[in-house]
Amino acid sequence: MSDNNRSIATVDKRPFFEKALSYGAQNGLIDHAKCQAIISDGAKGSVQIANFFGASHLHTDLDNARKRMVNLISLFLEETCQGNLEKAATSLRDNTFLSHSRGGNEMLKALHALPDCAVFGDVKSQDLKSFQDERTLVKPFTLSAYRKERQTREEDANTLAAATWFAKSMALPRSALEFTSAETVIRSAILVRAAGADSFPNRNAFSTLLKTLREQATKQVTVAGKLKIAKKLLDDVPDEYRKISDKIRREIEKHDLPQIANSAIALDELRNTVELRYFVRESGMDDVDEFDTLMSEEWRKVTNGKEDPFSRLTAFLCIAAETKAKTIISETEAKAIIRQVRHHGFNSEAVADFITTAAPFEMKENLLALWEDEFLPEASAYLLDEDDIKYIAAMKFLKENCNIKHKAVAAEKKKAS
Repeated sequence: MSDNNRSIATVDKRPFFEKALSYGAQNGLIDHAKCQAIISDGAKGSVQIANFFGASHLHTDLDNARKRMVNLISLFLEETCQGNLEKAATSLRDNTFLSHSRGGNEMLKALHALPDCAVFGDVKSQDLKSFQDERTLVKPFTLSAYRKERQTREEDANTLAAATWFAKSMALPRSALEFTSAETVIRSAILVRAAGADSFPNRNAFSTLLKTLREQATKQVTVAGKLKIAKKLLDDVPDEYRKISDKIRREIEKHDLPQIANSAIALDELRNTVELRYFVRESGMDDVDEFDTLMSEEWRKVTNGKEDPFSRLTAFLCIAAETKAKTIISETEAKAIIRQVRHHGFNSEAVADFITTAAPFEMKENLLALWEDEFLPEASAYLLDEDDIKYIAAMKFLKENCNIKHKAVAAEKKKAS
């Protein structure tokens, strides 16, 4: 290959702040006096940041503080100036150095204020200071990563708001949604509308709802042979929630309606297959006037008639986390429970009270031993381990002892259907 066909590509990996400062100095936008002012402000800011995260008298903390400040300013400048070095250099010239650092910090605080998942009542995985600590030094955001995370969190916030709107439109109290996926609420609301009902179903009503849709299937099947949900059912949904609502409507049409319309699938099998994707009210929310309801009836409502230890322990775990009792939970719900118990601890007394008052008499002693002597000590060791930041050991323990529906398994079932 001749020398004329050879070229050397250069990659500038400097922080955006350093690029902007160099550009400004080389092009006469930032003079010597301004550089001295930046150095002076940087020294003051480094001490403040070092004191916030550690100690200002330690060289390592001061050096880390300098890195944190550079990362914050780089993020702020690149975002506000859209990556334009001339605009960034001009901003450094016309504004104080510390104002740029504060701007970057405000961006992190605004991001942290957004929900980090679309689950009602979920406890954040990090407090603000831990989030700032990580994202200014250990894992500083690139602009693209920041924007991607912000978009994800804004979508989660919008999904929660949309679910709240649907719940309010059907007079469902906010208290009934704790530790519930917002998407399941929207999904249930759309299915309820499609069936011509007007309230969120309990488990028995959910079966009735599926039966109604199945009976309507022959009338609604299109020429293409697919069951559809009319778009006009969402005409009253506010514009800001229309996108997420329509997305979920299409998901129902693609994944669930073919199974609902398939009369070869038994109704109880259908319910067990699709129920986890929907919000189903606790049985206790129904209007029950009979005071003399048998204790075993309450037991059946919580356990859904499942008597295996995995189902029982899953229900007990939910009760201990003060959330809706279920015999099978998703990975998202499991992680939300882990965050809840790390924040508030296990309410073991609630589980003991439930067993004492609701479980069949002959089972009480064994069930208490199963919970208090066998499961709770190990669960506490794994779920409350703060060193397990990504919940790897905690999730492994729960998958071995409870009913956790794995995403991959669910996906395979959909393909098979």
